[in-house]
Amino acid sequence: MSVKEKVFFSGIIVGNGQRVECEIQATKSTLGGVPPSPAAFSDYRIMDSEATRRLPDGDYEVLANGERIKVLRKGGYFLARS
Repeated sequence: MSVKEKVFFSGIIVGNGQRVECEIQATKSTLGGVPPSPAAFSDYRIMDSEATRRLPDGDYEVLANGERIKVLRKGGYFLARS
């Protein structure tokens, strides 16, 4: 049985000479069983804040939950990039 839940944690956006703290929403998925599987995180979303709204468009990295996620800020939105 798979269990999914929304979770929030702190992150840091870096790039373009900027370093901004942010809040991240993600989906945490776990598989039941004995022992239960380790959690997997997906669907990362940077929560809008006054600090994130001030960032100019460009390439950034989000440091959160032990991961480094590449994003593009364009037109006021953060988009995943590979």
